[in-house]
Amino acid sequence: MSRSARSYRLAWLFHANTERCAHNAEPPLEDVWPLPPREQPEAILTSLRAPQQTPLKQLLDRRGSCRRFAEHSVGLGALGDVLYAGYGVTGHENWDRVEFASRTVPSGGALYPLEISIIARRVDGLEPGVYHYLPEQHGLEEIVLADFPATLLTYLFMGQASLIAAPALLVISAVWERSLRKYGDRGYRFMLLEAGHAMQNINLACPEVGLESCNIGGFFDQELAELLRMDIDVETPLYACAVGVPRDDDRMGRRDL
Repeated sequence: MSRSARSYRLAWLFHANTERCAHNAEPPLEDVWPLPPREQPEAILTSLRAPQQTPLKQLLDRRGSCRRFAEHSVGLGALGDVLYAGYGVTGHENWDRVEFASRTVPSGGALYPLEISIIARRVDGLEPGVYHYLPEQHGLEEIVLADFPATLLTYLFMGQASLIAAPALLVISAVWERSLRKYGDRGYRFMLLEAGHAMQNINLACPEVGLESCNIGGFFDQELAELLRMDIDVETPLYACAVGVPRDDDRMGRRDL
């Protein structure tokens, strides 16, 4: 029988004690600006050539955070392309008589602890509700059909009303036991790293299919897990993303979270 996430005391202590840290609950005492990067002015500098104009560079240059989404729906095919980029199965390999599914992202020990859920609001071919991405089948399983009110989603995502207006919200979660049963508490780090890999792929895939995205780190874990029909003792939300067609006044994007 699998152990619950709470069994890993160090990792759970951090996770549980930051769960309700609402980043925008109170105004900051002063404006918080980025601190300068680390550098040594007295060190010898070796200049690098300008980045080559490759398809990857073009994708990286186009990546931005969209905060104003149009009323347009998202095509099911486009959503599928984005989900495949995030966590799709690229092939299978056999190691010591055990078959492993390769994914679009690296994973510590090839254990792939992540799952992707979709809160569909305006997705062609889908009724509003919660869906779960199945990488092996490259399909969506219906979890619950519901047209969640904007007030509920705004609360769950800590008041970020402009983002929950997006036609689709993707939530990356982690099943702790998949990773931590091998790596112990350090496996918590690996889950977070992997979530970052998957989300960057999602960010880069969106512009390729005419969409934009904005990553979301602020949400209430327990309530969001309940909406997604997760057992939070086993699986917890780590990262979210609003996906949709940008409004004309937001096509330039912002280069932040």
